[in-house]
Amino acid sequence: MNWTSLVESYLTHKRRLGYSLVSEGYHLHNFALYAEQQKDNALTVTLALQWANLAPSGSDIAIARRFSMLRPFSCYLSNIGVYSAVLPTHFIGPTHRRLPPYIFSELEIVQLMEATNQLYPVSGLRPMTMKVFIGLLASTGLRPGESVRLMKQDIDLNRGEITIHNSKGWKQRVIPLSLSTIDALNVYTKRRDCIDPLHPTDAFFKLDYQRSFTIRSADYAFGLLRKSIGLSTKLNGRYPRLYDLRHTFVCRRVLSWYQAGVDVDSRIAQLSYYLGHKNVSDTYWYMTAIPELMTYAEKRFSEYVFTEGSQ
Repeated sequence: MNWTSLVESYLTHKRRLGYSLVSEGYHLHNFALYAEQQKDNALTVTLALQWANLAPSGSDIAIARRFSMLRPFSCYLSNIGVYSAVLPTHFIGPTHRRLPPYIFSELEIVQLMEATNQLYPVSGLRPMTMKVFIGLLASTGLRPGESVRLMKQDIDLNRGEITIHNSKGWKQRVIPLSLSTIDALNVYTKRRDCIDPLHPTDAFFKLDYQRSFTIRSADYAFGLLRKSIGLSTKLNGRYPRLYDLRHTFVCRRVLSWYQAGVDVDSRIAQLSYYLGHKNVSDTYWYMTAIPELMTYAEKRFSEYVFTEGSQ
């Protein structure tokens, strides 16, 4: 059984339908190599479990997620006449869980950005790249991966817009920028092009010595910054992450609407589209019960009880 060919056929079929399947493709190719090593000619529950249990973290969530990735593939095999058991759903357990994110205070974001001055090389581009990168995430709510992949042509500072391409099922969405963000990006652009004019790149963010700015390099630098300002305590087994800046953006945006007396319910759909979500429920996933929001929740509930009780 040529499992690699079957996986390629499946991915080609799904991608023609509009699915990107980047992570799934990586894992399915990994499964194909494993199945070929085992010399199995059929996708069975036993084979799927054996491969799922090889999840690097060994957690129940990771094992269940790997097993669930194989189910659509098993359906495809069955449909094209290749002998395969259609794998059951929820066979192992839940594939996702929501760990409470860390919501940064405005002071902590400022401290993180100031701490970038300590990054090596001090006089190089890396400190400024991380400073502007963190500021962009905090001011726009972009996913870290979206920001890392930005090209120069994606950012129009004259119009004050960023265009995000092919992210989470969206072919394109446009993000407006605040004046302070535009100013910061303009300063960064001039510094970036001045430091290394002989090695131009299409990527908006870059590092010293012609190195690419990747999510791995961003996470590593963020870990150093986090430690330097004392954010070294785990919350539910996880350190504060760059991705938590997106959660922070959502909470602060909703809070600002409450403070301005805006009808939040009428704005959620706009926020959802801005964030690149196709379902409003995905936006609520980012909401966290910070004290400031709970104060407004208590106020609204009290008003509701008072109004209902007076009728």
